Amino acid sequence: MHDTFLLNKISHALKELCNEHKIRRIEQFTLVVNHDSHIDEKNLREHLKLHNTEIIASELRVEIQREEIEEQTAIIKSIQGETFGR
Repeated sequence: MHDTFLLNKISHALKELCNEHKIRRIEQFTLVVNHDSHIDEKNLREHLKLHNTEIIASELRVEIQREEIEEQTAIIKSIQGETFGR
């Protein structure tokens, strides 16, 4: 799949956001990708289960939005989850 690089970038960015905002587990997030991207909810969820198990809730909800943005770019529009200290 030619979007493997982008999936890895999303995975890395989610880890960074969790560290930066003290998020223990992501429960829901919205991602914006290009109209031509092959990323969908299924392959993104599978990738995250393999590479981000420690920060992904078992009932993760993902919303994929498609907009006119640069190819091989993704925008994490919103993220919700359980924070440390709850």
